[in-house]
Amino acid sequence: MTATMTVTLVIAIIALGFGSAVLTDRDERLSRLAKMAASTLVIVVALTGAREFDAYTLGILAALTASWVGDLALSHPGRRAFTVGLAAFAAAHVAYAVSFAARGAMSVPWMLAAGIVMVVVGGGVLRWLAPHRPQQLAVPLLAYVIIIGVMAATAFGSLGTDPDPRIPVGASLFAASDVLVARQQFVVRALSNRVIGLPLYFVAQVLLALTVG
Repeated sequence: MTATMTVTLVIAIIALGFGSAVLTDRDERLSRLAKMAASTLVIVVALTGAREFDAYTLGILAALTASWVGDLALSHPGRRAFTVGLAAFAAAHVAYAVSFAARGAMSVPWMLAAGIVMVVVGGGVLRWLAPHRPQQLAVPLLAYVIIIGVMAATAFGSLGTDPDPRIPVGASLFAASDVLVARQQFVVRALSNRVIGLPLYFVAQVLLALTVG
């Protein structure tokens, strides 16, 4: 795929993500269509960039596929859809972590530093959500935050061998978009959560998809 095609796809993905966010309250079906189109195009970016289907590439594709399922679930209202989405994105984060670790020897200092930051940030997010989230989601959300922390730590740890800055940047943006999803779901429903969160999420996914190949 040429550089022009890649740039065009990336712009289309971000535009579709933004459009989905804006359309959510106006036309749920059209919003879902835009979101799933963007999610599908991210997988296309990864597939077209793949030179060989090694452990890293397969892991990234598994993560993007799980994210696709999560996007579909979260495009529907209701607690059950959110729970399915939470499970799908947890699987995506696990697949990403496995992929990052498969790239080679990890940088222990980077991984420890990122892990410490994620413990502090994750603990703060859980305390922030505690008064708002249902009691039955306390354990699933704790598990999810731990999984995100591991994913972020391995993303920075991957800087030890053949470093690619798109990996830790993409992982960090993905984690940040999750905070906005949680804010939308539990704290306050606002257009700003989606208008910032969805483009941020798709930028993260595109960055990680571009590391294939």
